[in-house]
Amino acid sequence: MKPVVFLDRDGTLIEEVNFLLKEGQIKVFPDAIEALRLLREAGFLLIVVSNQSGVARGFLSEERVEELNRVVFSQMRMLGCVPDAFYFCPAHPRAEDEKYRRNLHCRKPETGMAEQAALRFEIDFTHSYAVGDKLADVGLGQNLGGKGALVLTGHGRQEYDSLSDDSEYQPDFIADNILTAARWIISDHSSVK
Repeated sequence: MKPVVFLDRDGTLIEEVNFLLKEGQIKVFPDAIEALRLLREAGFLLIVVSNQSGVARGFLSEERVEELNRVVFSQMRMLGCVPDAFYFCPAHPRAEDEKYRRNLHCRKPETGMAEQAALRFEIDFTHSYAVGDKLADVGLGQNLGGKGALVLTGHGRQEYDSLSDDSEYQPDFIADNILTAARWIISDHSSVK
């Protein structure tokens, strides 16, 4: 069983563009590659999990999401480090197409994508982390029995500003960016081993 970091894609590893539709919109954050490299050296599996409601809203197809992610991973590979896998959830509760109103269990903070990953990888959920720019990402980590870090890139600053004592999910850590989050994860994990 390996510890895992579940990583949000848009706004965390790449710049947020509010529905990635074209290859030219893809810009990997400079610190993302170093963050992935450090996490991999520390023994973590790196799995990207992404809510892709643009499918449910009719902006792009599931196949197009996969195509665009291949470009993201290709760019990351050229820069020096690529995650182990990519899973996405096309569902949304307000989708017009009935097909996309079902299976909301895959939408973060629900654990469906992580459970899907566990069918392929031997994952230790109790030593898992989730990192993203939304409280739903934090919630994923916590719902798995692990921890969640909020990054202040992408939508992270707005999510942070909306935090209150009544918020359903409270970040275990708040980071300026993915690299700061990665360093915290490595330190936190080594302190509880």
